[in-house]
Amino acid sequence: MCDLPPGLGDAGTVLVAAPSMSGEGGGGRICTALLRRAPADATVVWVTYTRSVSTCLADADSAVPTDGEASLRVITVGDTGSGTTTAPEGIETDTVATPADLTGLGVTLSQRIATADTVVCCFDSLTALLQYVDHERVYAFLHAVTRQLYRSGARAHFHVDPTAHDRRTVDALTPLFDAVAEQRDTDLAVRTRGLLRQK
Repeated sequence: MCDLPPGLGDAGTVLVAAPSMSGEGGGGRICTALLRRAPADATVVWVTYTRSVSTCLADADSAVPTDGEASLRVITVGDTGSGTTTAPEGIETDTVATPADLTGLGVTLSQRIATADTVVCCFDSLTALLQYVDHERVYAFLHAVTRQLYRSGARAHFHVDPTAHDRRTVDALTPLFDAVAEQRDTDLAVRTRGLLRQK
């Protein structure tokens, strides 16, 4: 069991800033904890630029309460190898073929959020997205997505590898989130911010 670090329990949106290779000792651990706060009947939406459907299912297996009524939906972006795996029954998948297609991704994600009562979302990762889209467009995209998440009552976390960007890039994105969980060597630092809900 992985306990949720203090300060994240009430956060609707969380930026998980950890090296992509930190695994269960960093980004993977906090990802698991954030997914585990999903209620038994939640829909878990996994957006991935870097993993196949089968890898997402394996990673979610220990975190998502599959013994309840939870469902998992995977949105693969670009070439993640998703075409090599047939999703098991009950696992819905979508594909956004072009990594820079923020409109297509936004529409697909919006549909998934709108068609479920309770949503917990993992976005893996902003670092991959920033390889294809400039910072200004990513900021505008995230602003729109987080507003929809707030309106729908969904919870989400977004992965970013701070070692792959200059500090200014990561700092510019943080005001969009309720909390930032940042891996620092062997410690996890949590900074919370005021909710940014738009009326």
